[in-house]
Amino acid sequence: MEDPEQSPAAGSDEWGRDPSVRAMRRVFAAMEKEQKKFIDTLGLSPFDPRMRRWRERALAAFEASWARSARAGVELGEGEAGALYVHCLGKIMTREGIEVPAEILPLSEKFAKLLREVFP
Repeated sequence: MEDPEQSPAAGSDEWGRDPSVRAMRRVFAAMEKEQKKFIDTLGLSPFDPRMRRWRERALAAFEASWARSARAGVELGEGEAGALYVHCLGKIMTREGIEVPAEILPLSEKFAKLLREVFP
């Protein structure tokens, strides 16, 4: 698969040269990858009409968790960011009545504290 940031067909991607932009793109790619695995494991369709609302709420919770981790000096890698997003999505879906088995969520003590603050 061709890297869109390196593809001549994509045109000049000035932002893509910025290391912080590249890092955030990798974070979002990890979030998408983990979300797909999570939804597939639950047997839900990515086109389920409820998904949009759940994703929006999960993103807001993820952003709050990410900001709290940064303020607390807790670094999250790309893979951890994807896992944290899936935890947020799982919490949202559970509150909406979807059964989300705990064993399909990645375990992390870092997440437990962050999620308790975001989801009181």
